[in-house]
Amino acid sequence: MTVADGALRATSREAVLARFPLSRVSESFFDDMLGVLPPAHIAGLPGFFVIEAVSEDIHAQFVAAGGRFYGGYVGLKDRAGLITHARIAAFDAAHPDAVELAWYPDACEEAAR
Repeated sequence: MTVADGALRATSREAVLARFPLSRVSESFFDDMLGVLPPAHIAGLPGFFVIEAVSEDIHAQFVAAGGRFYGGYVGLKDRAGLITHARIAAFDAAHPDAVELAWYPDACEEAAR
């Protein structure tokens, strides 16, 4: 793999992650994802992961915390991007009036085309 190939792969990975950043989701969205496939759990991390990868090591992670529900695409190779209680607290502080998503935001964009 050339340096250019590596840069392109990193750019595509970031683009996939950006399609569903940490977001507040509806309880029904959370419940639907819990029932889609057997959820995967990683010791020491909150919530669950949809076992089917979106791309390479990127999975959707969902967490219930404080009576609210959260989700987003995360890369399993980059543990800094995983949804944690600290990231949720920072998200809530920065977005106190965040809109709850009823479904994947990238699916809504594609459906609108």
